Amino acid sequence: MKRIALSLAMLLAMALPIHAQLATGNIYGTVTDESGAALPGASVTVKGPGGSFSTVCGADGRFRVLNLDPGAYHVTTALAGFATITREHVVVATGTNVDITIGMKVASVAETLTVTAETPVLDPKRTGTATVFTQDELAKIPNSRDPWALLRTVPGVVMDRVNIAGNESGQQSAYRAKGASGADGVWSMDGVNVTDMAAIGASPTYFDYDAFQEIQISTSGNDIRQPTGGVGINFVTKRGTNDFHASAHGYFTNHSLSSSNVPAELTQVGLHGLATAVTPDTANHDDQIADYGFDVGGPIIKNKLWFWASWGKQDIRLVRSAGALIDKTILKDQTVKVNWQAGGSDMISGFWFVGDKQKFGRATGACAGCVEAATAVWNQSDAFPDSRPHGLWKLEDNHTFNPSFFLSTRVAYYGTGFQLAPSGGLANEAGLAPRLGQTFGTTRLSLNVRPQYIANTDGNYFLGRHEIKFGVGYRWTEALTETLWPGDEMVAEDFTPANQRVRLYREGLGKNRTFYTNAYVGDTLTKDRLTLNLGLRFDHQTGRAAPTVIGGNGAFSNLVPGISFPGYDAPFAWNDFSPRVGATYALDKDRRTLVRASYARYVTQLDTGTVGWANPSANAGWAEYPWKDANGDHFAQVNEVTITPNPLATGGGFNVANPTGVGSANIFDPNLKAPLTNEGVVGIDRELMPNLAVSLTYTYRRLTRFLTYPRINMTTADYAAGTPITGLLPDGTSYNVPIFIPNAAKSLASGNGRIQTNDSNYYQTFNGIEFSATKRLANKWMARIAAAWNNHQEFFDGVPVDTNFQQVSDTQYAPGNPTPLDTDALINGGQVAPRSAGSGFGDVFINAKWAVNANVLYQLPWNLDVAANLFGKQGTPFPLFANVALGQDGTQRVLVTPAVDYL
Repeated sequence: MKRIALSLAMLLAMALPIHAQLATGNIYGTVTDESGAALPGASVTVKGPGGSFSTVCGADGRFRVLNLDPGAYHVTTALAGFATITREHVVVATGTNVDITIGMKVASVAETLTVTAETPVLDPKRTGTATVFTQDELAKIPNSRDPWALLRTVPGVVMDRVNIAGNESGQQSAYRAKGASGADGVWSMDGVNVTDMAAIGASPTYFDYDAFQEIQISTSGNDIRQPTGGVGINFVTKRGTNDFHASAHGYFTNHSLSSSNVPAELTQVGLHGLATAVTPDTANHDDQIADYGFDVGGPIIKNKLWFWASWGKQDIRLVRSAGALIDKTILKDQTVKVNWQAGGSDMISGFWFVGDKQKFGRATGACAGCVEAATAVWNQSDAFPDSRPHGLWKLEDNHTFNPSFFLSTRVAYYGTGFQLAPSGGLANEAGLAPRLGQTFGTTRLSLNVRPQYIANTDGNYFLGRHEIKFGVGYRWTEALTETLWPGDEMVAEDFTPANQRVRLYREGLGKNRTFYTNAYVGDTLTKDRLTLNLGLRFDHQTGRAAPTVIGGNGAFSNLVPGISFPGYDAPFAWNDFSPRVGATYALDKDRRTLVRASYARYVTQLDTGTVGWANPSANAGWAEYPWKDANGDHFAQVNEVTITPNPLATGGGFNVANPTGVGSANIFDPNLKAPLTNEGVVGIDRELMPNLAVSLTYTYRRLTRFLTYPRINMTTADYAAGTPITGLLPDGTSYNVPIFIPNAAKSLASGNGRIQTNDSNYYQTFNGIEFSATKRLANKWMARIAAAWNNHQEFFDGVPVDTNFQQVSDTQYAPGNPTPLDTDALINGGQVAPRSAGSGFGDVFINAKWAVNANVLYQLPWNLDVAANLFGKQGTPFPLFANVALGQDGTQRVLVTPAVDYL
């Protein structure tokens, strides 16, 4: 019967998928007699915060108890003729496997012995790299109370900002980890994948820091349940236990508790050319930050039914450089969890979470590097799907069929979204002036509603020394996005006195959906000191653009009209098999030194934007025409617009060759494939003493099949040289940078469209080394020290396109326009430094070759703790560029130095 059940489970795993993430840990063990011989049939009871679980040792004396909530457990073993043994304080952490040995003594009468031994620090089944933030570290180490601030401390992760005392809380930081972009990041909460598939790799919400029991962040050798090679962020919330408990927290700071770090040179020269100097009161700084809330939990029926609930609020107020308080963020989070031990075989849990955000004065990023007018910023609020529940709802059942067969099933719905409303309303007009470094009037409305449905199952079957893992599941996501520019939807753009243009927008109202079906099966084989992991994962990803109706431009509806879009099914599907292989070997019989190695293949997760590439309603389509600001008000009036036979540039899927057509100018490569990552990891771990281990890891990655968007039916030969841009760098060095203009006739013939395809001539590599030392809280102290060296490079096999740019020579690569932009691949073998457009913070080029972090804590008498955090990293690249008109390619940021990093 066992073999039939196993065969059926494996066949099902090969037919369907999984999107589960790690929210629990496992206890494995061996029960022996005094000679070390296995004791089959010994009963084992595990008691802890997650309830009570019982099992029986197999013929080899092995037992396992899976899917345990993080915490400390008591393990009791009993067998007739032997003294009962209780091993106390076996610590289980998120995503870890604890392997213990319990020796039993012969006893002629009933006898119970209690033993205390330190829980092993090393995990013999772990082949990759992950950092677990325990409750001790979350609550006691000084850090900004924000998950993105934790990401900063993980070796191999590079951020676009540093959160100081909460000044960036309520904003999502852009990040990269070991060559993987943020788009490959996977966010999960209590085992449910909640990743925002429209802002791919981002979190759909913000969190109450005190609601978490543990947080695990993985960066390489990712579990087979994660499809991508990006960061895996796993949140595990607290839960109720048999002891009733309640707690409250409160934190507060303001500008009077902060020192000033205004550079001396800015106190002499006005910021952005202003006549007044910068002072601590006019520079960007915190006005006040408050963070408070409570949680409560306990038994409803002791040993049977438990509850836990929390509420938290953050009030973050910032002063911007203009000296006015325009940036205020309010975050509210509510969580409820119920756990029910329904007999000895089922642990059932219900979970509800909702995160609300309100932000006043959020930067729009419509004009890079510009100071935005107070009326041209956003006020943010939540937006939820109509007639559907708000927040995340989950029901989960962990079922034990017998000591060798475990199954975990969960279903979830997440209704979430947000609205960005212009503080100046929609009645006024909008003006962008990069030449003056500021914006005018108001800005666009953005409505985003993003529900998702999730169902998955994970199974474990033990057969001798084999642990068979398998999983099935499904995920459905939708992104409804509305973009509406104010007034007559004419946006004035003032780049230079000779380059003034107006962008005529129509409404954007897209509804794109993605569908994920995945499956995995794996085997973990343990023999003596060797543990071997073999696995294969299959991912099927596709999507659909749903029908919508959008309005045209308010002033020139004849040029940029509205359309009724009928929708389409994506003409491609991503079907990928991903092998995962890993091994660990204990160099000593005590298993205090482990060497490990792994190989993995990952695929990028499909986002709704990729599905909606040819959806003409998904974005606010536009066409640009000449404009002259005759009255100097920085806005475009109808009589100031010059209508030319052809627009200067188009975008957003607008097809100038067929303005009323329901098809986009953009097209898909029908053979579009998912970007790939191939990874190799080798490392060594050493337990120096109980509760203290050190680790050294080398990671190599090769990233290929990047998505690219060249013009349709055009090559570099269809770009004519324009007038080079010249000038002097700040150090006095002259520059002479050629620019290239696309052939207007060829561009217009395809409606200025582009094709979404894979770039076969371009790839990236990552080489990184990381060191970590982790001391679990014991004997009054704890610590986590980490350092990383990162080398993220890009390579290409294309034809050189720039023979005149002397500093670059023949090493530059461009799949489209050869003009060197600040986001292009510039040097074969050069560093990858993508430009961030992160939430409320942009124009940061993410790259740092080294980073260090140290957290330490010592417990003083009278329940006092003293703790510290030290962080340092290499600075980010600093490019120099000029805004230049490139014909049908619009105005672009042309790099005037041979590399992104000028300094």
